[in-house]
Amino acid sequence: TGFESPEHHEKEFLSTIESGLRAAVKSMGGDSSLLSITATKPTKFSAGGYTVVKFGNLTAFRIRIRGKQHYISIPTSLADLIPTDAPCKKPTKNEKYYRVLITDEYPFESYTPFLVNVVSETVNRYPKEWDCCSRYLECSDAKTCVHPDKAFALGCGYRKILSSGRIFYGNNRNI
Repeated sequence: TGFESPEHHEKEFLSTIESGLRAAVKSMGGDSSLLSITATKPTKFSAGGYTVVKFGNLTAFRIRIRGKQHYISIPTSLADLIPTDAPCKKPTKNEKYYRVLITDEYPFESYTPFLVNVVSETVNRYPKEWDCCSRYLECSDAKTCVHPDKAFALGCGYRKILSSGRIFYGNNRNI
């Protein structure tokens, strides 16, 4: 109607893919309640604001569908996930994000599988705090982390190893 908030289109799009993003977090052994979607207000650094999707304290991506600039910002650490055919603007020296452009040829809906993959990898690349807990044999036999506290389990290095397909202990040992 012309009276929507600036972040209306971003929230509308993200609401259509939110269940897929949360499922991606769960599939990587993460706690989906740690996934947050927050709209920002314009500042002197971002004239029009954007909506940020975070997992814990890590930014998975930012999306901007406001005014004339439409793009998805991906942290430089996740740049290897950007589709090779996607129109992209590389960061300058001080920027920490690649911009994947949203165009008529590449509408934001076409990036849904890419964004689900970005969220999965954000969980996978969450920094480890220790190597493994006392459940390492149970996890090895299940081929995934079985710790009941998924937020606590994020700090486990062995969880990341299991998600890569390598198993060091138990009946399923393959290393």
